[in-house]
Amino acid sequence: MTTASLHIHVLVVVLFLLLFLVKAFLLFAGKHETLNKTRSSTKMLDIVTGTLILVSGGYLLLNYNGPLPSWLLVKVVLVLAAIPFSIVGIRRHSKVLTSVGVLIFLYVYGVAETKSLKMRPDKGEAVAVSPNGKVGTASPHPGKASNPIVAQLEGTQLDNTKAIYTALCANCHGADGQKGSSGATNLQESTLTVEERREVIANGRGLMPGYSSQLSEQELETLALYSTLLKK
Repeated sequence: MTTASLHIHVLVVVLFLLLFLVKAFLLFAGKHETLNKTRSSTKMLDIVTGTLILVSGGYLLLNYNGPLPSWLLVKVVLVLAAIPFSIVGIRRHSKVLTSVGVLIFLYVYGVAETKSLKMRPDKGEAVAVSPNGKVGTASPHPGKASNPIVAQLEGTQLDNTKAIYTALCANCHGADGQKGSSGATNLQESTLTVEERREVIANGRGLMPGYSSQLSEQELETLALYSTLLKK
């Protein structure tokens, strides 16, 4: 249900933005008569998409797994501000209000993509913890034998873990970890430790479901280790 709501939310947001940008273009181009006709013909669609954005967004917030990050809270507030700015700006043919709406939406997009209010995600080293307690960083070259994680995930276990990642994770994270579909974290830039990654895989976070009921303890651990191999 949450995944379906996310798809609906993304769809209505894209539709709302496309309609808004078309009207903004007509406004800045001075085509006021065409703008009035367009606004009149899409009035009901604007109401429906605006309402669906609020309803689907609210549902996703209520079902968010874990504490809400600051960037997400700011994003919600800005979207709530941008929608009326955009509607009123187009209705009054105000280039100032419309420009504010465009700028807010652009900033919100940047925040959503980077999950950072500065639109610059922090980068750090992924930590690999071996069974004997040794700590090291994951190598950007997973094929090298010197990588402590590869040494732990040898042969069939490495293949099985990769298959699990492909089946459960690649759809949103991508084969290289940076697809970012449905708000998935960029695994190449994640600063989470192996234990923190295992916790997220087991219990879920945000819109990501938990897999503790599908995977064994060993599979959760090896999948967490494997995810660090995607580190840049």
